[in-house]
Amino acid sequence: MWSDLDVSDVERNAFFEELNARHPYNAMEEEEWLALTDQLWDRHRKDGQEAMLAEATTALSPGQQLTAFAMACKIVASDNRINHDEISFLIRLAETNGLNILESRTILSVMQILCLDALA
Repeated sequence: MWSDLDVSDVERNAFFEELNARHPYNAMEEEEWLALTDQLWDRHRKDGQEAMLAEATTALSPGQQLTAFAMACKIVASDNRINHDEISFLIRLAETNGLNILESRTILSVMQILCLDALA
């Protein structure tokens, strides 16, 4: 989900909030959550981001890929800072999944608006 291992606390919390709202993650016990998190971080360090993205691309249906992309956009935008590396990651994610570029950019724009701290 992340463009690198430099994840803000806000992004980390947004990741868990997104998963916790979805089946089967919302039924997991704390120990299962910890094991899943450890496994994801270990795989990211060991196999790298590209291998994980390639695996997800083949494992997810087109609708799931679109949802995963929207979740990634929301997580990246959750700390109100989207840097060049994160934009590059999201563009590559959309391209890897064969998502429509206009639709992908619209999703990213909406997530940026939703996560904007308009009162700051």
